[in-house]
Amino acid sequence: MNEMISIVNGYQPDIFILAGDIIDRRKDLELISEFAAVKARLLKAAVMGNWEYQTELGSEAFKSVYDSAGVQLLLNSDLEVQNLKIFGLDDLLDGRPDFKKLNVVLSEGCPSLLISHCPAGFDHIRRHSKTPVVAISGHTHGGQIAPFGNAIITPLGSGDYVHGWYRRGNASMYVTRGIGTSVLPIRIGARPEMLVVDLED
Repeated sequence: MNEMISIVNGYQPDIFILAGDIIDRRKDLELISEFAAVKARLLKAAVMGNWEYQTELGSEAFKSVYDSAGVQLLLNSDLEVQNLKIFGLDDLLDGRPDFKKLNVVLSEGCPSLLISHCPAGFDHIRRHSKTPVVAISGHTHGGQIAPFGNAIITPLGSGDYVHGWYRRGNASMYVTRGIGTSVLPIRIGARPEMLVVDLED
């Protein structure tokens, strides 16, 4: 964890995002407090993933520990940072995503950054975005077992998206492979990654 945080701080980020599935065991909840050491100039934000919900700790427990680390947990909620609207959609699989609230943000006409753990949420985003919007998702681990980069299987909630950039109309989404694993503690052809995006380009 310390090495990862050191790498993040080396980029001197304005905004730091955690796109869900940060822990998958109840006993690891307090590890989230270590994100207090991340130095983001404007904002640290997170959403819930399916594995957080499957710990059965409840969103309030996660909100409390994220608060202690200076990270805002966005559950179907938004905030504005320097004219950029940031919306965190609750997990598609085990949460309660509120697409009505999301539609309000997508119709407001200001630049938007959306965080949706499951990339299948992009199907809704691209249909309803009135102005350019960028979405960040995870969940797939790039297939995790992907010989020569070809994913054998992706989890429910992935939709047609596995890894990298997808562009549809006004909407763009990046699906990150993340740095962890799911079920099996191995990766083949799906190297771990931390995403760095320059939204000024």
